[in-house]
Amino acid sequence: MEKKRVTIGSPVAIAGITLILVTRLSLNCQPSGSSIFFFGLKQPVSLVVASPSTKKAFEITGKEISLDQLIQEVPGLAGMLERA
Repeated sequence: MEKKRVTIGSPVAIAGITLILVTRLSLNCQPSGSSIFFFGLKQPVSLVVASPSTKKAFEITGKEISLDQLIQEVPGLAGMLERA
C-alpha cells in the first residue's frame, strides 16, 4: 500500500525574499509473511520564490514552471503566498 501527498514547508524569509519549498511525501507499507515493512520518503518537488515585486515557481531542476498551475496542485499555497 502506498500513499502520496504534496506538502508545503515553512516559508523562509531572507532580505525581503520568501522561499517556499514544496515536497512530496510517500509512505509505503508492505506485508511480508508475518511481518510488515514501512518505508517513507520526502522529496523536494519545487521551490516558490516570492518578493514584493514578483512571484515565481521552479522545479527542483531549476526549470521555471507556471505558478498558477502549482497553486491548483498544492492546497494552501495560495494562502501562504498572500502572506508572503
